[in-house]
Formats: sequence, C-alpha cells, structure tokens
Amino acid sequence: MSEEVRWARRPFDGHAISVPLEEDQELTHVLPGTPGGEYLRRFWHPVAMSDRLGHRPEPLRILGEDLVLFRDGSGRLGLLHKHCLHRRASLEYGKVEERGIRCCYHGWKFDVDGTVLETPGEPADSDIRHRYCQGAYPVHEVKGLIFAYMGPPEEQPPFPYLDSFDIPDHDLVPYSIHSPCNWLQESENSMDPYHSVFLHGRVNGPQFPGLEHFVELPVVVYHKRAEGFVYSHARRRDDLVMIRFHDHLTPNFAQNGGMFQVLSEPKTYGRTSLTKWVVPIDNTNSRKFGWRHFNDKDEVLRQGNRDEVGWEKVDFYGQTAHRSRDEMRDNPGDWEAWSSQGPINVHRRECLGQTDKGVSLLRAKLRRDIRAVARNEAVTRPVGTPEAPYHTYGGDTILRLPKDNQDDRAMMDRVQRDVAEIYFAADAYEGEDRTDYIKREVSARFCT
Repeated sequence: MSEEVRWARRPFDGHAISVPLEEDQELTHVLPGTPGGEYLRRFWHPVAMSDRLGHRPEPLRILGEDLVLFRDGSGRLGLLHKHCLHRRASLEYGKVEERGIRCCYHGWKFDVDGTVLETPGEPADSDIRHRYCQGAYPVHEVKGLIFAYMGPPEEQPPFPYLDSFDIPDHDLVPYSIHSPCNWLQESENSMDPYHSVFLHGRVNGPQFPGLEHFVELPVVVYHKRAEGFVYSHARRRDDLVMIRFHDHLTPNFAQNGGMFQVLSEPKTYGRTSLTKWVVPIDNTNSRKFGWRHFNDKDEVLRQGNRDEVGWEKVDFYGQTAHRSRDEMRDNPGDWEAWSSQGPINVHRRECLGQTDKGVSLLRAKLRRDIRAVARNEAVTRPVGTPEAPYHTYGGDTILRLPKDNQDDRAMMDRVQRDVAEIYFAADAYEGEDRTDYIKREVSARFCT
C-alpha cells in the first residue's frame, strides 16, 4: 500500500506532516541492478580529472561501484573494479607497470581491459587466467576530463563529441566539486530558471556580477529535443531583450549562458561559459565534472579567474562547501540550496507550482527513459564526432526591441521561439557556417 501524503493545511499544524515518506527510488537510486542505475549506465560519464592522476592508481566511487583508475607506462588508461578478482585485495595498492597493473597481494597482473596477463603463483600450465577477467570499463579522455562507459559492452555507444568542446577562442579549464546529496538535486537546478530570480537576486542580493537584471521574472520557453531539452528565458532592460539559452541533455548534462555578462548592447549567438555533468557517486553523494570556458567575447566583464578553477573550486559564488558556516547562512548559494534538501529529497513532500515546469518535464522524461531501458528498449543519446559534433545552443542573444505596450511578455515569448527556430534550422550547417547562418537570419528578422 502506498504511503499517504499528508499536508499541513492550517497554522501550527506541523504534526500533520510528521509521518516519514520514502524517496522516489526509480529516479534517485543508482546502484547496480536498480532501474535508474541501469539507465545511467547507458551513457558516458566523466569520472576523473586528468591532472589528478599521478603514478599511483586512483580509487574512485561512481554509480555505487568502487573502482581504480590508472595510466600505465605506455600511456593507456585503465578503469578496473577496485578489488582484485583473486583474493579481493584493493588495486589502489597495486603497482602500475609498462603494461597494466599488478596486485600487491599475490602479483596477479591485469591489462587495462581487465584481461588477466599473469598469475605468477599458479602452475605454469594453469589456464585460470584465460577463464576470468578483472571487471573493467572503457574510458575516453578529452581536454583534461576522463569519461567512462559502465553499461553492457554490447550496448556501448560511440563517445558523443559535442560542439562546445571546440568553440573558437574558448579556453576550457576542468573542474570538479562534490555534493553530499543525490545527483538529481543538483542536476534539476539547471532546469529551474526561476531560482536565479530569488536565490541569486531578490533574497540574497545579486551574486553574479553583470546579471543584476536577473531579479526580473523571466518569460520561459521549453523546447523539447529527443536527447533532452533546450530552454530559453527572456528579460527586458529598457529597449534590450536578453534571451538566454540552456542545454540540458538527459540524464545529467547542462550548459548555460555566459558568466560575468552585461546587458548593454545587442549580441547574437553568444556561447556558453560552463559545460558540466552531475555524476552520481552513490545514492547520497554526487560529483560535478565540467569545464569553465574562458573567452573575453562571451564574458565581457572579464572577471573570470583560471586560478580559482579546479578540484573543489570554481570562480563564481556559492558552488562548494568550502566557505564558513556563517557565510553559508548569511549568503547561501546553489550548493546550499541543493544539498540542504537532504541526502535524498523526498519528492512527495514537495508542493510544486508553475515555476517548476522544467523540473517536472525533466523528471517525466527520466522516468520514461528509465522504464524504456527496463523494457530493453533503446533510448536516444547524443551522437557526434570531432568532424560532425553534436550541436548545442547554450549562450545568449540580446536584441534591441521596443516594448510592446499591449503585451510585452507575449512578445518576448514569440521572439525567443523565433530565435530558437533559427538556432535549430542552423543545424544543417557546421562550424562557422552554422554561426554565420544564425547571425544572418537573426539580423534579417530582428535588426532591420
């Protein structure tokens, strides 16, 4: 029998909701064999920063599995189950060799794909190494991040190369931050454009330089895509309308607009300042991996700081646990908002409204896809190569548009739908041709 949801519907009635409720296990549980965990294992996820990997094996925990990552003497990356298949000693104490890694306990040696290369204590004619493999996962390294695929080998997709990996003049700096909560709590934050109005504006005062106009409620449009969502939101300042596009590819990828912006003049197809994935460590911990994009054209205030980006740090406010308790309480940021929901937020305790449409859309898609995987059905995943990358849209367009005194919000809704239509039509082109098409069409439609 399902638990009854009880609400306080009169003053001083906290007692009405004192009965505990279970979390939404389908969406939040990620361990091997769970519906959500099997779904997540159909995608590539970042699992480490390259510069954190030295000459020793690095222990990791991802999707509830204990692993070790290493780079052998020939430069190949290996991601193996942490415990040696022989007697379960931890390979974090193993010795990395020219080819593979050797367990410290009895000297068994494994290749990067889990092949058993040597079992030195066994008889010379033993076939044991031909009958077993150490658990292993394929990896792919891109611009200082190491990705892994942890699903069935027969269903492994090609690594999805995105256009934002190679935006001209963008310098990508890797970073990673831990959150002591379920992965979905942080990931949902990227589908909630309304939180910026309050958390980063009205309640705590403007937290991001140049984005003071975000205190105004936006006009939001969600554009559904097979791989997830693109959504846009528009705000006005005098005769300028800023349209910010976000990418959210399911399950856990997001890109936003430019950091350290200023709403002062027209601009077409500015690009993202932030590319990120929220990767589950287990049910109650997650780790964000991503890149800060440094580019003066898309960060016109030039207040970014590369030295503040890396392991457990990024150069804008409120993203980590590494502030004093007093600062967190006086001026809470994103990290406090998603981690304070508890180790796993109980969705049935929430009272959702109109501003939660993005979160509801995301949860519904995740649920559909989780159930599709459980039925052995394919789910849509991004496909891209360096020559023909998957197209993304995160960034900003600013238009000079007179105010519609009849219904300005309806006008901003129409305009951002029109701009999105141009963005999507440009998918017929690649690289600079795509950018030129967007700028030409936006100019023709809105700047004449």
